[in-house]
Parts: sequence; C-alpha cells; structure tokens
Amino acid sequence: MEKEAPAKEAAPSKATSKKLYVGSLPYTWTVEQLEELFKAYGRVQSTAIVSDQVTRKSKGFGFIEMESEEAAKKAMEGLNGKEIEGRPLSVREAKPNMDKRNNRDGGGNNQGGGGGGWQPRGHRAEYNDPSGTDTSGRSYGNRNGWW
Repeated sequence: MEKEAPAKEAAPSKATSKKLYVGSLPYTWTVEQLEELFKAYGRVQSTAIVSDQVTRKSKGFGFIEMESEEAAKKAMEGLNGKEIEGRPLSVREAKPNMDKRNNRDGGGNNQGGGGGGWQPRGHRAEYNDPSGTDTSGRSYGNRNGWW
C-alpha cells in the first residue's frame, strides 16, 4: 500500500520529472516529513511511503517524484547517506516496477523436475501439453517419479 500526498500545484509533463527511491527511512515517518526533507532541493510532485498491506505499518522505504532531473540529482547528492534518526538514508533513481510473477517458472535453475510452473488461477493443464501434465502414471508433480 502506498500513501500519496496530493500535488500542491499543477504538475508539468512526466518527461521532465524524475522518480527517486528512498530507502532506510525511519518507520515512524509520514509522507509529509519525507516531502519536507526533499523540498530544499526542488519542487516535489508526489510522495509515497510503502506500507505493509496487513499491518499498515511502514516498510521503511518510499518514493519521491521531483519536478526536474536537476533537482533529483541535487537531492541524491545531498541526502544519500545522510543520517536520519540513526539510519543512513539510501537515495537513488527509482527503477521501473517489475512484475515478479513472471519469474516463477517452475525450476529455471537447471535442476530438472518441476511441474508446469506457476499458472494463473483457474488455469487447467491440457493433456497434450508437454509442459503441464505428467503422463507417466508415477506421480502428479514430478516427471522423474522421485516422490
């Protein structure tokens, strides 16, 4: 879950803005405190602190979107490694969000075995699908019959 602070003024085009990852935040910090910290380096377009979905407590990292690349660079140089409440901040350019579900392929580490890997809910393996069903009669999940 992310808490977003509303943008205070009209936002310029996304092409000029720069999103930063901010790690090692104190768990008690709010989006307002994070925005206040970055204001000294330029105009902040958005602020988010990532929190646990169940407990709603901060996970200790967040994101800041600065108006320009120049402001983002100044913020990275000025705040990376700065100690806040006994914790050194980690400030760097944010990377695009990667969908982790695409990496679950059922044994991509060359150890053999495995079933058909992760499939979306409701997916049914076809009997003529060589990657999905064991037709040897030995077991349901392991083609080598080791269990």
